[in-house]
Amino acid sequence: MKVKRVKGAKKILNFYKHSFGIFEPYQVLVDLTFCHAALIGKVLIKEQLPKYLDADVQLVTTKCVIEEGKSLGPQLNGAVTIAKRFQVRLCGHKKNSVPAVECIKTMIGTNNPKRYFVATQDRELTQHLAAIPGIPVLYLNNNCIVLDKATTVTSSVAQEVRVSLVTINPSLHEKETLKMLKTDLPETERKIRRKRKQPGGPNPLSVKKKKRK
Repeated sequence: MKVKRVKGAKKILNFYKHSFGIFEPYQVLVDLTFCHAALIGKVLIKEQLPKYLDADVQLVTTKCVIEEGKSLGPQLNGAVTIAKRFQVRLCGHKKNSVPAVECIKTMIGTNNPKRYFVATQDRELTQHLAAIPGIPVLYLNNNCIVLDKATTVTSSVAQEVRVSLVTINPSLHEKETLKMLKTDLPETERKIRRKRKQPGGPNPLSVKKKKRK
């Protein structure tokens, strides 16, 4: 696996970590479109995804995802077999299964409370997720796993969070700004600032002469 790809993923992961509190082990919600593409491309999800993210990963799916795969016929048997190897999370559709896309939308909700990643090849689902801030999306391209860059909505919300933190705690922001400014000073100027003034003798004007008795 190319180092450049891993570094690129790490940069995106750091963004989600600091902006949305998404930490390891990463919970990756996988649908059948991703499993099917992985099967065709001979991508071993359990082995390659942790290497790509350079992190601990929990692969999960739902009952609805598996049931939909079963209903679509033998052409998806391989994808269903892969999905069954993942942890099956409760989705709230125990009695009556719903389409996989709808199930995943329910799992994510409006603010992704469980901090899921979503691994999918489904365009409709990807477009839906793009409108919700803070959802890392994984997909396969040329048999390579790719962590998508943050969407415009996600980036905007992250910026708003940063601004609000500065407003709430300006002293911290000032400290960071001062630190950056000091770092940007030329070396000669930093040396001058570090020099201490040598203690001199007493000010002759402030020394009073002793009165004669």
